[in-house]
Amino acid sequence: MAVTRLKRKHRKNIARANNKQRVIKQLLATPVIKNVDIEELKAQFGKNTVAGTSAAPAASVTEKVSAAATNVTETVSAAASTVYETVSSAATTATETVTAAATNAAETVSSAATTATDAVTSTATSTVHSISETFSNVFKAVTDKVEDVVETVTDKVEDVVEAVTDKVEDVVEAVKDRVGQGTDTDEKPAE
Repeated sequence: MAVTRLKRKHRKNIARANNKQRVIKQLLATPVIKNVDIEELKAQFGKNTVAGTSAAPAASVTEKVSAAATNVTETVSAAASTVYETVSSAATTATETVTAAATNAAETVSSAATTATDAVTSTATSTVHSISETFSNVFKAVTDKVEDVVETVTDKVEDVVEAVTDKVEDVVEAVKDRVGQGTDTDEKPAE
């Protein structure tokens, strides 16, 4: 028995598979973003690209993206200022506490040194010097820790702002791609 092959159906099946692969590649393709001018992209959304189409959907999308970007920026700014105020107040409180403790310790050592004899006076002087060095070391350690916390918080805030900016740029690119696909009539997948 001879093998019958439906050549037209075979070509259609191959064309369908190729079209699906092409669509997947187009969806997965990510453009290289280098020196993107966001203001220029926003300005392009207001223009009509094809005759007979209105700029209302693009303007609406641009306004929504701008509003979302503004909301995210305000939220990040508020969070950054809150974190900064909290760290600043904690550093001030720690400095005041250490200063009060050092003042109390210095007063105690000073009163003990004045009532002691000459032999005890030399011992008290060395003790004051030791406490003073300890206080300096403690104050320096607290200051270093506060600076580290402020630097870490600043870095985190910068990372968050950068991540938000990248996401906004991705959204703008995605919206641009979507608007561009809706108006592009040259490439239609063959069925």
